[in-house]
Amino acid sequence: MLFAPRALLGALGVCLAIAGAPARAETQADFFRGKTIRLVNGGAAGSGYDLYSRMLAPWLGKYLGANVLVESRPGAGMMTAMNHVWGAAPDGLTLMLAPGEGAVFAKLTEDPSLRFDLTKYPILARVNTAPRVLIVNPNGPYKTMKDFANPAKPIFIGANGKTDGASDTSAVLCHALKIPCKIMIGYPSSKDFSLAAIRGEVDGTILVDDSAARYSEGNQLRPLAVVSRERAPLMPDVPTIFDELKLDSEAIWWIDFREDLRKIGRLLVSPPGIDAARLAFLRDISRKVLNDPEAVAEFALRNQPALYGEPEEMAKLVTRALDGSIGAERLRELKYVITEKYY
Repeated sequence: MLFAPRALLGALGVCLAIAGAPARAETQADFFRGKTIRLVNGGAAGSGYDLYSRMLAPWLGKYLGANVLVESRPGAGMMTAMNHVWGAAPDGLTLMLAPGEGAVFAKLTEDPSLRFDLTKYPILARVNTAPRVLIVNPNGPYKTMKDFANPAKPIFIGANGKTDGASDTSAVLCHALKIPCKIMIGYPSSKDFSLAAIRGEVDGTILVDDSAARYSEGNQLRPLAVVSRERAPLMPDVPTIFDELKLDSEAIWWIDFREDLRKIGRLLVSPPGIDAARLAFLRDISRKVLNDPEAVAEFALRNQPALYGEPEEMAKLVTRALDGSIGAERLRELKYVITEKYY
């Protein structure tokens, strides 16, 4: 009888033991490590959404151990990008910096371009929300908010689409103040309609405070008022519309309604259908990124502050905005003001 050497038997035993042991289950961290993630936004290059995405990407990549690529898909007030991500694979490898408030307005006004249900978009976090600032060409006739509220002729305002933040806030403001306005849509992004205001193609526009702060430097554009009850953190010297004007109750309802939606802000979302464990993991990563002291400091240094919002709380704000509580008559009026009155 032949006997195998003791060393060979020992090696064979180790191999059999390894083969019989169960493989270690892949963790969520394992899944993302080394992968490529697309971070989609609906802004053009140089827009606020594009800049935020490019600041977010390396931090998400650091925490996930992945390569995060920014993909801009401008069009239809950022709804083109929302529609695209709606149909993406729900594997966590496609994320989006979404216009939460714009998407709510698009739904409220029954925008025919929508192919998604916002309430079914899994929210990872609110990245930022910022007050909106009315900003005008400094060489135009509007030096103060009182000038703007009493124009000698219709005011031309630049925007992208009818629910892009700039346009719907402008429509609400013009309606609240009962002034003649013409909202010029079709500009690819906030960068383009801001440049249109600088060139004098339009009288002005409405921007979030980080963008407004950039354009007010060097007096490229003149800020007139924050469309809110509170001043903008990045522009504390700019008065609010409540500081500048005495508003009636109807005007107050419109301004406050728009401001409530503003709090939803820019949302980091995943395509619907994502696995619950992977969603929980991505939410945890998002929370860590947006509360990392170094990341927060970097965002603030670039005048693009991070303002983390819990995903569950943001989902509640979205649901409440769309639950029909404002009533059918008010909803019809809202749709008319946002989509027809100033076009």
